[in-house]
Amino acid sequence: MQKQKPVPIKMLNPKFEENFVKGRDYDPDRERVVKRKLQKQVKHEAKGAARELRKDTFFLLEVKEKERAEKYEKALAFLQEQEHGITSEQLEKGRKRGR
Repeated sequence: MQKQKPVPIKMLNPKFEENFVKGRDYDPDRERVVKRKLQKQVKHEAKGAARELRKDTFFLLEVKEKERAEKYEKALAFLQEQEHGITSEQLEKGRKRGR
């Protein structure tokens, strides 16, 4: 059996920019740059839309909760009024009997 020499890993020299600016894109392929920029914009818009939907949902839940609380308060007030009427009638009957 013949033993083959191992193939060395290809070494690449790093690219250095003389006047490097952090955040700047140095990609020479303009199409790829435009595509990446558009994808970033789409992602940003999607996040904004999701944020708006969360705000709208929270607002609608608050409105429903207020309506539910008002309905409960009305029902409670009605029941208290009825109870007050019944107890006042009973007191009147008791006073009439006592006379």
